[in-house]
Amino acid sequence: MSEASGWQRLTTWMPGLRLFTAYDRAHLAGDLASGLVVALVVIPSAIAYADLAHCPPIAGLYAALGGMIAFALFTSSRHVIAGPDAAIAILVGAAVGPLSGGDPGQVVVLSTWLALLAACILLLAGWLKLGGVAEFLSSPVMLGFMNGAAVVIIGSQIGKLCGIGLHEENTLLRLLEWGGRLRETHGPTLAFGLGAVAVLAGLRRWYPRVPGTIVVFTLALVAGRCVDFGSLHVSVIGAVDTRIPSPVPPELALAEVGQLLIGALGLALLIFPEGILLGRAMASRHQYEIQADQELLALGMANLAAGFFRSFAVGGSQSRTLLNSTTGGQTQMVSLFAAGLLVGFMYFLAAWIATLPNVAIAAILIFTGLTLIEVRELRTLRRQDKQSGLIAWLTTLGVIAFGVLPGILVGIMLSLLLLLKQIARPQDALLGRVPGAPGLHDVGDDEAARTIPGLVVYRFYGPLLFANVRFFIERVEHFIAQEAQPVRQVILDARAVPTIDVTAAEQLRTFIGRLRDRGMRFVVAKAHLPLREAAHRLGLNESFPKETHYAKLADAVAAFEAAEASKD
Repeated sequence: MSEASGWQRLTTWMPGLRLFTAYDRAHLAGDLASGLVVALVVIPSAIAYADLAHCPPIAGLYAALGGMIAFALFTSSRHVIAGPDAAIAILVGAAVGPLSGGDPGQVVVLSTWLALLAACILLLAGWLKLGGVAEFLSSPVMLGFMNGAAVVIIGSQIGKLCGIGLHEENTLLRLLEWGGRLRETHGPTLAFGLGAVAVLAGLRRWYPRVPGTIVVFTLALVAGRCVDFGSLHVSVIGAVDTRIPSPVPPELALAEVGQLLIGALGLALLIFPEGILLGRAMASRHQYEIQADQELLALGMANLAAGFFRSFAVGGSQSRTLLNSTTGGQTQMVSLFAAGLLVGFMYFLAAWIATLPNVAIAAILIFTGLTLIEVRELRTLRRQDKQSGLIAWLTTLGVIAFGVLPGILVGIMLSLLLLLKQIARPQDALLGRVPGAPGLHDVGDDEAARTIPGLVVYRFYGPLLFANVRFFIERVEHFIAQEAQPVRQVILDARAVPTIDVTAAEQLRTFIGRLRDRGMRFVVAKAHLPLREAAHRLGLNESFPKETHYAKLADAVAAFEAAEASKD
């Protein structure tokens, strides 16, 4: 094997290596700016999510560090940022809390192994090429998810904007709780937050090229050093323990591993669709493609790295990814820059981090969420296709009301139901002639089209399956019954019928026999070779003999008319 081909295989498995050999310097400014913003956002969020996972703050920072670096090296996405996530952290806390007995050290042990087990499941799924499952995530589901995710981001930060300590985890309940406790709003916190939002909105409106997030973060960092927010009762990040954890996984009893497997499976089921959906949404927004199986590998490696650093499970971060997208990030170098800056902040600017007001972070995330809600696109989709629009709206509501994973599952189930409906009731047409026009035309589409006396020409758009064969038979019977003259022949235009299954073949054979008993012949035209082979394999030789198959529909009609003329 040549050195070049070896390198090509390595970069196929680890696409992030290309960042070091073929990086476009034109992206440097945007990637640096986005890396700074992501680093500034990830610090407080990682600490907060560590608390949700019942882990020490440093575990959140190392989860972000390991997750971002590993994911950047293996992902095919240019924009998704991996790291601690609220939903994942809550699930981690729910899994390790009952097993830890309140021992902080045991929490670290359990969360570490939980991340490693989730990584193994994700890597196994990638090896089995299960990334194609993401194809169930249709465009309406993606649009609904993105809008729901934006509302989830707003809901997660709205209490911090007002200085209210909200307790509900569910977004809908959290918003309702916030509405019921508005009277508790802390004036100075809200004033600082609204001021930050005003700066962001003003820069976006009048100076769109100026990165408003960096401006607000810089002002907040400086304000944190100049203003005693504690005396104003405005919450700040607080001191951060930056001691380096041991990179060796601790020992765990076999019984505990078994108990954690269920939690790890739940984590993998949450991380996988959310990460793939986020990656596909970003790829669609920026017009490139991702590889679902590669994303599974990247998510698995990110969790392997998080476990290696004795932290907790990570996934694709909605807020940081959306922030990266809107601040000009172009490549995964953003994750590497953010990781480097995170190390710098952790060890050189810990005091500045400690005095950063939480409301500044909340303001940026809320503003980002507001700018990413695409109501117009939802309305357009509904106008174009009511069913797809309804799926998008219901997915959005599902994400808001039930959470990210249940909301995605709602969208997938609705998409599958729509697909099943289309399979069970596919489009069809009764064909006839238009005076002076060649060929046959859909009678329902052209008012001038008239059926040929004694003949029903039926076109079916879809495979003949157990789910729709009754519909097929009922439609043919309907068209036979509505003819003014007795029908002597039925021609199936099978150009849009790709295959037939066992159940459909059995029922079709019985139906053709009944037609024969009533004096009608059943003729097939335009049947492609795969359909003819399947029909013969399933015992439909009598219905699909060579003499009754026509390569052209016009030939079948002409043969019928010639036979009728010979009778006269």
